[in-house]
Amino acid sequence: MPRKLERAALLLALVASPFWIPALPGGFGGSLRAAVRDGVAPFFEAIHAAQDGFGRLLSTVLNSFSLQEENDLLRAQIETLHAHEGTHRELSDENRRLRQLLAFKAKGSWASIPAEVIGREVGPWSRGLLINKGTRDGVRRGMAVVTPVGLVGRVAEAGPSSSRVTLLTDPHFRVMGKIPEGPILGLVMGAQAGECVVTYLPLEERVAAGQTVLTTGGVSFAPAGIPIGVVRRVWKDPSDLYQVARLEPAARLGGIEEVLVVER
Repeated sequence: MPRKLERAALLLALVASPFWIPALPGGFGGSLRAAVRDGVAPFFEAIHAAQDGFGRLLSTVLNSFSLQEENDLLRAQIETLHAHEGTHRELSDENRRLRQLLAFKAKGSWASIPAEVIGREVGPWSRGLLINKGTRDGVRRGMAVVTPVGLVGRVAEAGPSSSRVTLLTDPHFRVMGKIPEGPILGLVMGAQAGECVVTYLPLEERVAAGQTVLTTGGVSFAPAGIPIGVVRRVWKDPSDLYQVARLEPAARLGGIEEVLVVER
């Protein structure tokens, strides 16, 4: 057997049977103890290092799990705060709109019925809203529908508890309008592209972008002085008999939540 293997076997036997060491002579036992100690020291150091490394690894893993749980908890809390913030913002916006609606209702010289929008209709040939008030609430076909900022449309159909409103961008919508400067009269109507125009404007009158078109009142279904829209572009009709202007509706028709139905 090679000498290195013999030494290794001897050290292994001595480590496995430490009770032999005290039976040896004092000097020999002492030197043998030292030799055994020196021989096995690297093994114990390696074991200790491995244990220490495993302990650090385990601590890192546990800390990672703890941090993940903490991150998940914080993320859930942030999402909850965002949801509460969104709800608070929606309630605040609704409260602001209702205050404006009530103030507008109180300022108007005509009676009106407040209603909420519960549905929307957008198609190539029609544009309308469904509101939660009907004949039981006093709503009738032909009544004007407005917001604090301007005209929305006209009640086309009225049921017992709900009604359909034709928007002023609907191709079937018609109302007389005027530009205060002048005054200049014209017919406001919806267009197939979902726009709103005022037509039959006299050629001799100066119509420019930025001018506001209001309802004329009188025999019209809508009270006088309600903003309809703002002129954005003006051109001469191909017949050369009158001018046409494209309007930007005063009311933001795509985002309406509450309206007033005007009783006339």
